[in-house]
Amino acid sequence: MRRSGYCVAVAVALIGGAALAELSQSQLSALTVLSPLAQEQLDRKNGQVLAECMVLAAEVDEVSRIAAFAGMAPSPVIIDMANEIIQRPAVLSCLTEKLS
Repeated sequence: MRRSGYCVAVAVALIGGAALAELSQSQLSALTVLSPLAQEQLDRKNGQVLAECMVLAAEVDEVSRIAAFAGMAPSPVIIDMANEIIQRPAVLSCLTEKLS
């Protein structure tokens, strides 16, 4: 299995849930990049939810750029992109729905 495929498989195994079954391969890869960043800010469970909401709020080209960093340390570009995505109203709506 390729390294990114392995990371995605690990993410699916760790995260579980029906919502992940609906994510594309690129979204799952992006999730493996964003999850550690979000979990640095929140606890593991809530950080995972935040990362999921960020992936869902990201545009297709953003997802692809983030996914390209699967298995690597996040670059300042990815951190800046994550900070931009997290401020979107769609992320707040998603968090409100998933955490209530």
